[in-house]
Amino acid sequence: MRGRAFGRFAVDRSGATAVELALVAPVLVVCLFGIFNLGLAYYSGAAVRNAVQRASRVLIASPATPASSLQASAAGMLANVPAQNLTLTVTATTIEGVAVKRVAWTYGYPLSIPFVPDRVLTFESSLLVAAAAS
Repeated sequence: MRGRAFGRFAVDRSGATAVELALVAPVLVVCLFGIFNLGLAYYSGAAVRNAVQRASRVLIASPATPASSLQASAAGMLANVPAQNLTLTVTATTIEGVAVKRVAWTYGYPLSIPFVPDRVLTFESSLLVAAAAS
């Protein structure tokens, strides 16, 4: 009697789709959240670069502007962007006899995906600004 009941259960395929969905759905949800978070990270990177470029335009007119002023200006443009600990550094250099300022920045992006430990991704980049003669 018991063997017959188990045999019918093994042959019955009526719940197979639900079981397969239950096994695959968590992986799909994690992948979707990961894709969304990476897209938001790229958006944040573009927003940070745009804010730093806009703030760095001040260096063209007044090369003595301190990095802290540029950092405050850029941070003010990033009110709705999930970028953490934005830091800017400004260094003067000469390239083929032309005075330029290198504006470098780093920031962290909080990555939060379900079932995965939270992490902060750190990004950094730089740009050159032509400086007027002091």
